[in-house]
Formats: sequence, structure tokens, C-alpha cells
Amino acid sequence: MLIVPVLLLTVLFMGLFFIERRTIWIGILFLFWIAMLSVYTIITLEVSEAKVALGIALLLAGLFVLGTPFYLVSFVWLLITSGFRLIRREGRRLRNFLSVGLGVFLIAWAVGPIFIGVPKNPVWQGVYGYLTFCVYYFFFLMLCFAVASWLNRIRLTVRPYDYIIVLGSGLIGGQVTPLLASRIDRGIELFRKRQFRNLAPVLIFTGGQGADEDQSEGKAMAGYAMSQGIDERNIIIEDKAVNTYENLLFSKRLMESDAEAKGLTRKLRTVIVTNNFHLFRSLLWARKVGLRCEGSGSKTKFYFWLNALIREFIGMLAMQKKVHTFVLGAVLIVTVAFVLINLYVV
Repeated sequence: MLIVPVLLLTVLFMGLFFIERRTIWIGILFLFWIAMLSVYTIITLEVSEAKVALGIALLLAGLFVLGTPFYLVSFVWLLITSGFRLIRREGRRLRNFLSVGLGVFLIAWAVGPIFIGVPKNPVWQGVYGYLTFCVYYFFFLMLCFAVASWLNRIRLTVRPYDYIIVLGSGLIGGQVTPLLASRIDRGIELFRKRQFRNLAPVLIFTGGQGADEDQSEGKAMAGYAMSQGIDERNIIIEDKAVNTYENLLFSKRLMESDAEAKGLTRKLRTVIVTNNFHLFRSLLWARKVGLRCEGSGSKTKFYFWLNALIREFIGMLAMQKKVHTFVLGAVLIVTVAFVLINLYVV
């Protein structure tokens, strides 16, 4: 009977992947699907190949029991070392301390109870238990976020794109930064790969002008693209947006107006280009504005990527704050109820 949940999870995962994968649920389903498939494989083999099944089970258990400490220590080491490297190269901005802060928190969380211990007072036990739930809850969500980000980098369109939307990321004065240049280069790469005879895609460069910038991001990005050989006729500039939501909303409007002027009535094939760490949250915003699209991420240096991914995860939590507030609030109510029972009933 275990085959039933395996098949159900397979259908749900495949359906979500091909219909609408721009959700963290794709990451949650994938992890449960892999776990259920592994259990089913071991149980099935146990019937016909008991030794093989036992060997696989022991291997997985060993990897989990012995490997978990190694993975955690390695993860903390990467958080701290990449964080300090980022601070040295990019400056002491508050947002650059995210990975270092998370690494220090994990160390404190792991060794704190060993030296301090957990008080036997029901109130303190309730507080510690609730905080423990929060830690595991957010780390599970972070894992699902990373998996969903990876799954959304898989492009399904094989035919030429109609529009390639390249998101801005700030200028230095009026000049394109290396980070932004990597996005534009990725957009140009897709443009050249997806041309078919005279059906060249349209590149939409989106980004407004900041207070410390000499021109809009959209205009600077277009200038950079033209210096790389892209014809002005294949470029649309959006120069009003001040955040990702507006980038996508305003680009969608320009894209629809351009398609209407060209008489395109079929479903438009669109791709969003940004850095790989920013891709999944951009796709979540695209879903909110009603833009059907795929995503393509440009490469980012690892020391920058890890800190930025944490920042993107926090941004996703903010987008879905009502859901997470409800979950944490419900667990808090249950925790308080158990504390009161321990204090006044038991």
C-alpha cells in the first residue's frame, strides 16, 4: 500500500513542476517525494533482496548519523568564512553580516545548552522548546527555499523566447557594476542562443534612477548591451521601477503593449534574467503580477551568493508573513497551554 502515497506525491510534484512551480511548495513536495521514494525502495527490496535493502538502510542511516555533524560543521564554517570574505570585499554594511551572524548563532545554539543547560522551570522549558521549534521550522523552510530555487532554474522552453526581461541591480554613478553586467551578459547570451531566422527576442532592461545615479539603470543597461553588439531595435527600456515588484509589473505592461503593436496573439514566451540567488524570489513576484515566465540566473561568486541567499530567504518570509505568523502563533498558543498545565495542573 506504500505505493499509493508514492504515486500521489509523484503526480502532485510533476503537476506542480509543469503547471506552476513558482512556489516554495515545490521544494517541500520534492523533499517528501524523495524521502517516500527511498522508504518504498528499501521496503520493496527487503522482500526480494533483503541483504541489499539492509545495506541501503544502514548506508543511509550511517550517512545521516555520522554525516550530520560533519555537514553542520562544514555549513557553519562556510557561513563564517564566506561572510568575513564578503565583509572584506564589499564593506561593513549590516546586510553583509547575515551569514556571519547565522554562523555565530548556530555555534551558540549548539554549545550553549552543553555549558548552561536547560533550566527545569516549566516556563524556561517552554521558552526553550518554542525557540527550538522556530529554529527547526526556519531551517526546514530555508532548505525548501534552496531546493525550490534550484528546481526553478530548470528551463522548459525549447523554442525562441519572445521577451527577455533583465532586472536592474544598481549603478555606481552612471556605470554598470560587475554584478549587473553579469545579468546583462546572461540576457545577451540567451538572446543570441534563442534567435531563429528573423524572430529575434526583445530584451527589456528594467530599473529606475536612484538618488546617487547619473542615469536610470534601464538606460545604462541598454547602453551596455548596445556596446556588445545588440541592435537598438531589439531593446525596450523601462526606467521607472524602484524595486523588483515594479520591475516586473512595468515590464509586463511594456511587453504587452509591444506584443499588441506587433499583432502577437499567442501566449508569449518570456524569461526573467537576474543573479541566481535572486531568481526564485523574482519568480514569486512575477507570479504575483500575473506574468507567466521562466527564469535564468547569472553566476555569482560563492562568498557573495551564500549571504545573498539568506537575504533572499528573509525577503520571501516577508512576502508570506501572514502564513508564517499564523503557524508560529498557533505553536506559541499550544506551548503556553502546556506551560500552564505543567504549572497548575500537573
